[in-house]
Amino acid sequence: MNQPERNGQGHDQEAGFTLVEVLVAIVVLVFGLIAVTNLLVVGASNNAAANHGTAATALASRRMELLKAEKFSAMGSGTELVQTPGVGPVTVTWTVTRPRTQVALITVVAEGIGPMIAARSRITLTTVRACVAELAGCPAP
Repeated sequence: MNQPERNGQGHDQEAGFTLVEVLVAIVVLVFGLIAVTNLLVVGASNNAAANHGTAATALASRRMELLKAEKFSAMGSGTELVQTPGVGPVTVTWTVTRPRTQVALITVVAEGIGPMIAARSRITLTTVRACVAELAGCPAP
């Protein structure tokens, strides 16, 4: 059998990586890093939308409870912009419609502000409130 010849410094002729092998390894590594970076971007976007959604839900629930505690005759529609710490601005809009004299349909919509956040964080709460006691500010039937 022929042994590979060694030059005077004791190195094999086939030792090490070729330039093509190194370039292929770098390309594979770059594609892997791009995939991981994309996952991080998507994860951060989903986290921001979830934070806005949680804040919107809490603010919509709070507004609904305030409307249910208000006198029946004093309930009205409105909008407010709430600056939520750690999340950012959230818009809360409520409408009160009275299809009949002693019945009110209350709808509260809350959502974060921003092109990528608004639709993903929108929460809508709806309830019907009936007025049954004169002390609650009910109009005459």
